[in-house]
Amino acid sequence: MPSVALPLLDALKALLCPLVKEAVAEALKEQKSSELPAYPEKVNVDQASEITSYSKNSLYQMHSKGKVPGAQKVGGKLVFDTATLRKWVENGGNAA
Repeated sequence: MPSVALPLLDALKALLCPLVKEAVAEALKEQKSSELPAYPEKVNVDQASEITSYSKNSLYQMHSKGKVPGAQKVGGKLVFDTATLRKWVENGGNAA
């Protein structure tokens, strides 16, 4: 490597290392602040079970009694609105 390139690489390293460290630290901080995993706007019963901590069978039973807000049948499958489920859980499972 030519002798000119080494000082340039050292200068770039000095500039980039702090930026990379800062970006990684910020990404880790954001990850920690997000306690719940990200889900799409609508989720299936498996994902709803993870969000609510109710079993799939419990969700099916509660849905049949009209006790789960944001649940609907789409193409014969039960789907749930993620935001509504989270509000429901925050309210202790009471109507959102």
